[in-house]
Amino acid sequence: MRSPADNVPARRLLDSLGRRGGYTSSNTRDALRMQLVLVLPGLLESARTGPPAAPAPALAELLAWAGAPSRNPDGLDAEIASRYGVARQTDWPLAAIRAASLGLATGDDYWLAADPVTLVVGRDDVAFSGIVGDLTHAQAAALVATLNAHFAGDGFEFVAPKPNAIFARLAAAPRLATHQPALTPDRPLRFRLPEGADAAKFRRWQSEIQMLLHEHPVNVEREKSGAPPVNGLWLSAGGLLPPRGSPPSAIRTYANSGIAVALAAQLDAPARPLPAHFAAAIDSGAGAKLVVVALASGAALTEIERAWALPSRDALASRRVEAISIVAEDAGDAVCWRARRPGVWQRFSGRVRPRDIAAELAAATRKQPRT
Repeated sequence: MRSPADNVPARRLLDSLGRRGGYTSSNTRDALRMQLVLVLPGLLESARTGPPAAPAPALAELLAWAGAPSRNPDGLDAEIASRYGVARQTDWPLAAIRAASLGLATGDDYWLAADPVTLVVGRDDVAFSGIVGDLTHAQAAALVATLNAHFAGDGFEFVAPKPNAIFARLAAAPRLATHQPALTPDRPLRFRLPEGADAAKFRRWQSEIQMLLHEHPVNVEREKSGAPPVNGLWLSAGGLLPPRGSPPSAIRTYANSGIAVALAAQLDAPARPLPAHFAAAIDSGAGAKLVVVALASGAALTEIERAWALPSRDALASRRVEAISIVAEDAGDAVCWRARRPGVWQRFSGRVRPRDIAAELAAATRKQPRT
């Protein structure tokens, strides 16, 4: 039979856990309502390519506290947009938001992203290979000029404020639903084409675009230099610019690129550069109800653990933040964990038996469909 003295280490650990986050005053609880959204686009890639290169016990514990994640089939950008109060129209109107953030006058027009892509023709189908991100200003301008000359009579106009940001606009909103290009790698194109009452017209236009670009001088030039061709445009994220959502003071954004930057601009609360660590984001985000931190897809797991997961876990345990959402991407879906402060016993079990990050990530992935 164990004596009470045998339980002293466990009692001390439980006491420390309680002191760390269990006895905050009601005034503090009322004041600290900040929530953190940590966007980690490439987090689940390691679960597909093999075990993580480094342990990440704090991140694993956060995922365990959250429990089973939810999945959003509309993708990562749509999931992020929902945090800013953006609602889906027929599509998620992310093209209009991006266009406005780049200085285009969106007005009441309907906007689509028209991403330059490489398509691979197979024996039975055409597959999406990837987005072309290295166009020069001259190349983008030449492609847009060709397209606008062809579609002048259709009210379908292309504009490229940046070489890697091409948009299409129409005066009237079509009845159309599209798929994000991130949802399509290595999948036959016929399953990812536009849908809706006006889809047939847009499918025809996409075929015409492919024919226009097939032997375009830009692609002849790119072929000579060994660069991937632009033999299609991927139309997606259509809609009208939505009204401004939450008050700017309610959301603080830290991101260097991506949809979070455009969403923050739409709120007239420009994104700030990514800080080096969690403390800088939380301290400078004081007063905001929601802090969004969007890391790049290539962020190393060791850096995520050191600079973000470990301090954010401790902040959740000590009630500096009310909740932490971790958003990643898997097979085109957004995968979302939402962790709230756990009870003492849950924190105790995590210290006694540390969580395994490989197991947590593997449980959240699913096999990439190949239909």
